Amino acid sequence: MNSKESPGPNIGTRVIEDHDRVRIWELVLEPGQSSEWHAHQHEYIFVVIEPAPLRTDYDDGTSRVYPAHVGEVVYTPPSTHRVTNVGTTRYRNVIIELKDTPGTKGGLPHRRGER
Repeated sequence: MNSKESPGPNIGTRVIEDHDRVRIWELVLEPGQSSEWHAHQHEYIFVVIEPAPLRTDYDDGTSRVYPAHVGEVVYTPPSTHRVTNVGTTRYRNVIIELKDTPGTKGGLPHRRGER
């Protein structure tokens, strides 16, 4: 089993497409379900398809709960974390991993319109 000390490579439930510059994943979490601990090696963008509140647990021991909205677009720098659906409905997003971006870790997600 993966841990924050030894995260896995699967950042989503399944890979939809994989090309030289991008890898596209789908993530589906039922209520109460968590992803495995995983490390994003590249910057990525995700688009919320089915919203539910998510708790993100980071490898530094911090956690944040994010509400989600249909169509929400979020840019995120590389990080190591896991997410848990803390809502009562299924959560689903599409993750676009930007392979040709630098692997600099740190920072928080930026939602559309934030700077």
